[in-house]
Amino acid sequence: MTAENSALKDMFARHLGIEILAAEAGHAKARLAVQPHFINGAGFVHGGILFSLADYAFALAANAGDDSGLAVNANVNFIKAALPADELFAEARLISRGRKLGTYQVDVTNREGVILARVQAMAYFKA
Repeated sequence: MTAENSALKDMFARHLGIEILAAEAGHAKARLAVQPHFINGAGFVHGGILFSLADYAFALAANAGDDSGLAVNANVNFIKAALPADELFAEARLISRGRKLGTYQVDVTNREGVILARVQAMAYFKA
């Protein structure tokens, strides 16, 4: 039996307004509409917003199965700037899973499907 996904209790994701589009073991997708207060001094969406969306999709995917996964590492590459009018999507996919560790790739895209950021993250699964 699958345990409750602890990421569903994430108050920060709720505060940002992230919408869950899919959450299943090893895969999740989330959406975020850009708000005016997400814009940095250069006029683009703050990188922390892109990372937060990716991190949440990762958490949803890592906690949707029988095990509870906690992030132990994450690396983000910002590829293209997100614009104030963008709608953002993050899709997390399990790449490799051992007994205790799982590696995920998360792509953050805009509504046109252009990759804005790519995150590689590792989860530790508690017994």
